[in-house]
Amino acid sequence: MKLSTDRDALLSLIAATAAATDQAPYVRLVATDHALACEGISPELAIRVRALAGVEEGGEMAVPARTLARLIACLPQGTVQLEAAYPHLSIAYEGGTASLVGADAIMVGEFPESDADHAALPDGAFATLIPQVAFAAARQEEGRPQLTGIRLEARGGRLYAVATDGVRLAMASLPFEGSVAVTLSRKAAALLRELSRQDPQATIAQERGQLHYRSAAAAAAVTTLAYAYPDMWQVRQSLPAGACIAVSRQALLEAVARAEAVLADRRHAIALGLGPRGLSVAAASDEGSVHTVLPGERYGRRDDIGCRVRAEFLARPLRALPQEVEAVRLHITGQATALLLQAEAGDLLVEHIIMPVISA
Repeated sequence: MKLSTDRDALLSLIAATAAATDQAPYVRLVATDHALACEGISPELAIRVRALAGVEEGGEMAVPARTLARLIACLPQGTVQLEAAYPHLSIAYEGGTASLVGADAIMVGEFPESDADHAALPDGAFATLIPQVAFAAARQEEGRPQLTGIRLEARGGRLYAVATDGVRLAMASLPFEGSVAVTLSRKAAALLRELSRQDPQATIAQERGQLHYRSAAAAAAVTTLAYAYPDMWQVRQSLPAGACIAVSRQALLEAVARAEAVLADRRHAIALGLGPRGLSVAAASDEGSVHTVLPGERYGRRDDIGCRVRAEFLARPLRALPQEVEAVRLHITGQATALLLQAEAGDLLVEHIIMPVISA
């Protein structure tokens, strides 16, 4: 193996692969035609990332993942030359050389390929969907492993990303003609989000407990979580009809921030209410109080209705929405039933179901 490539491109390959497969001691460098690929395999996932390179001689070698990533990060900008003469990988850069002790390429294991039919994703699908829901997943330390993942499911001609911690439920969807129903770990979802951001055009397939992802620049095989995921469709369909108002997203976010500012404890709730003047957002504590009324267009029930929710559970999805979203819809269904937040941006549909705080 002998090739030259840009230091930044090389660092991007190696850092992404090493971070994704942090349990694996080696990554595999593969030089073919006009590209260099970096492959990493761990029990949870496998990743292959490619970049253009000037390849004089093809070949492959396993190299210590963390050591290689640290070394490349310290190299100066410019062209880097790699040459493998087993068991050493020689690295030449402007002003110096380095050498790493490698291993046989088989040390990394065989990259899992899929023969299943792949379905095309909407451009940048995971980069769009996953940031809308990931924050709502339960944490490992909360002791609910079945809720720590992010659900991907095709339904009714759309691809849904879903996450819940039992108190809030986040759903985001885009048009999709394929078939998939899997639950991914946070780490795997974050990897797919980044791959989707770097190369928006990709395909997926589900096969033998894995989700396979392909794009021109990368491929990944993610082991899915075996825990049964809650029936979020039943939760969504069971919401009672409520009073709805469409308000400015930015104005609502600012009103929630003001309400949260006067709370002595962020775990305390803010009050939302629909009345003749619009949506009221209020909070009070021993240290002060605040009350804001936001005008908007009302739908559905016309009676006065309100509920109390944690400010964070409303502010976080508002901040996550794409910048082009100017207005959101709030459905207040009652003091003891869930609040529904809805937003749209082109083909993207987002819904957040937030359980109320019953006591102050």
